[in-house]
Amino acid sequence: MRRFFSAGILFIFDIAVAGGSVFLAKYIQRLLPEVSLPDDLLWLKACVYSFITIICFYFQDLYEWKYWKKSSELISSILLGEGLTLIILAFIYYILPIIGLERDVLLMAIAIISVSSFMFRMLYLKLRLTHYTGMRVVVLGDGENAKFLFREIRSGGHPVIFEGYIGRNNWDLPLRCLGDASELADIVNKTDPDVLVVAPDGWRGTLPIEDLLRVKFTLCDVIDSPTFYEQVTGRILVEEIRPSSIIFTRGFQSSRFEDLLKRMFDLGFALVGLIVTIPVILFTAIAIRIESPGPIFYLQRRVGMDGKDFKVIKFRSMRQDAEKDGPKWASENDPRITRVGRVIRKLRIDELPQFINVIKNDMSFVGPRPERRYFVDQLEKSIPFYALRMHAKPGITGWAQINYPYGDTFEDAKEKLKFELYYMKHRSLWLDLVIIFQTIKVAIKGRGSQ
Repeated sequence: MRRFFSAGILFIFDIAVAGGSVFLAKYIQRLLPEVSLPDDLLWLKACVYSFITIICFYFQDLYEWKYWKKSSELISSILLGEGLTLIILAFIYYILPIIGLERDVLLMAIAIISVSSFMFRMLYLKLRLTHYTGMRVVVLGDGENAKFLFREIRSGGHPVIFEGYIGRNNWDLPLRCLGDASELADIVNKTDPDVLVVAPDGWRGTLPIEDLLRVKFTLCDVIDSPTFYEQVTGRILVEEIRPSSIIFTRGFQSSRFEDLLKRMFDLGFALVGLIVTIPVILFTAIAIRIESPGPIFYLQRRVGMDGKDFKVIKFRSMRQDAEKDGPKWASENDPRITRVGRVIRKLRIDELPQFINVIKNDMSFVGPRPERRYFVDQLEKSIPFYALRMHAKPGITGWAQINYPYGDTFEDAKEKLKFELYYMKHRSLWLDLVIIFQTIKVAIKGRGSQ
């Protein structure tokens, strides 16, 4: 949630500056010797310009700070974003000239938003790197759980500031010891964190319950380590899952109305997607036919909802004899992938025929990735709770696909399961829309595919 809050601040700043830059540019133009006529549609033109600018900034990752940690990366992203804005606006103004801005006003507005966005984001980075932003956390625990939590959160680059831990002095823990658990309330009062994370090692039944209640009601929020991990990383800690945490928690269920709404949503998106991408589908089919012998489409048996098999439809991206030695995951620089296949996998074009699977109700637009029976049987034996993912309809895209790169190991499957279970717990129409927009961006950027 902290990530979305930070992106929200940047979004609000950009939309305010983008709209304001049009009015400022128009005002400056009126001060010039040439007479500028009043513009009754200026508010509408400003809205159109702001909307297109925000969309282009989004696709240039200007709301994800990890993609512009350096000023050179930031300048490049802003310039590309504004270049894309100009192209799209030129097309819109050609179709609807009445909402077009004058050339001088448009160029001045672009200059204003470019400079403002660069300066604001550099300030944002400076504040972030000097630890003036981020959730301030104190950990109750001094063992392996606390160490694991610290390592995972830090390695992921999440905006969390660990103030220290409460417990026995542990030299292996790379955090400052704030004191013993007997001083819990006083330490939290003095440190004033945003949240106290309870991450004990074998302290069950010996936690300072009264002090935790006092902290909860008077000082700050108190949550356990699995919940904190889930909120910050957007995935569920599979190693800490217990049947009771699934049975008694909210989530992992949907009503009949929500299922019906999702089905209508899937049908609508699949039909529109199929119609819009027909030119791409035809061009891809011709390219596959020209490059290598074999069928254009690739039908493969996958495991669907509740363990039922279905045939997934994809563009063939590998040689016809790719699995003569048996099934295996695709790997980086896999020699079995054709030249056309490498391009369509990078841009996720090979997934387009799956619109048909969605229309047939074998798949959903958003859900866990459908796996092959051969791999599912092995993964179920080695990964706890792996079968839970089959209680949701598989999807063309999903929370795991946009948050984790394409994996070809059992460890990768375990990491992806953490994201898939998070989606199943929190699934909603809003989350589906977020995933779809992120997928479009990932496809345009060509990230995460093999």
